Amino acid sequence: MNQNNANKRKYVSWIFLPCVIAFVLQFIVTIIVMEGGAVYALGTFKGTTWNELMTKVYSTMLSDTAQNCIFVVYTIVGIITFLCIFHSLFMKGRSYSPKGISKSVPATVAGIIVFCIGIQYVTLFLMSALSSAFPDWLQEYQELMDTAGIGNKMTVMMAVYALVLGPVMEEIIFRGITLSAAKKVMSYYMAIIVQAILFGAYHMNALQSCYAFVFGLGMGYIMHIYDNLLVTIIIHIVYNVIGTIGSAFLPVGGSNVISFFFWVLFSLILTYFGIVLLRKGAASVKEDDIYVDI
Repeated sequence: MNQNNANKRKYVSWIFLPCVIAFVLQFIVTIIVMEGGAVYALGTFKGTTWNELMTKVYSTMLSDTAQNCIFVVYTIVGIITFLCIFHSLFMKGRSYSPKGISKSVPATVAGIIVFCIGIQYVTLFLMSALSSAFPDWLQEYQELMDTAGIGNKMTVMMAVYALVLGPVMEEIIFRGITLSAAKKVMSYYMAIIVQAILFGAYHMNALQSCYAFVFGLGMGYIMHIYDNLLVTIIIHIVYNVIGTIGSAFLPVGGSNVISFFFWVLFSLILTYFGIVLLRKGAASVKEDDIYVDI
């Protein structure tokens, strides 16, 4: 009994620890990259005055290159760190191979595509509604995207971070460690909600947190039925690619209240249909595992 309670306490802590570790890693990497930028500025300085030196140091430390390096280095370190934690806690004796997770690959592939398009519309209309209700949220979000260098003039380094490295790390944290730990101590549907809340809070921006929560709900359920991070990583990457590059090619309506309502309904139906296809493709769907034995 005591051993069982100790195990539960351990898993409860690992629901929240990944977020804490992520912020600590980001802080450490930021300090290291900033100091490296200062050293580089000092080593290449060719001016003569103190003001010129300080200007070069600050401009180097706050440059887009330095910011890009912070994001990339942070996610690479994070992927290695969290993958080691995930493997140690939940993957001993298990395989990472996608073999056998789908009984119908066409259904799974079709489900991924349909779900990504559908959830893209859902989050788009959610952002539109929230932006209208809270204009300050939109301004904060736009400033965040500009500061991060994510937009029309995105660099190659930021593209690698936003489209590949970021999704991989976030999936390991939230659909890997957090969801797996939560399912050890609570029902699977509560675990899905908890990891989605933490996924939203992790983004630390009101607008982004809201749509990340909705996206996290869908991803948590998909992880539950497939129990394989590769599936959610692929979906997250496809979702980000559509949102960053392909959104300009998606038809969007909603110029008035009635059309907006039907577009929202369409996006919800499309998302649901994508989940139905993913369920059909999953090798096994366990809806009655209220609590997982530990």
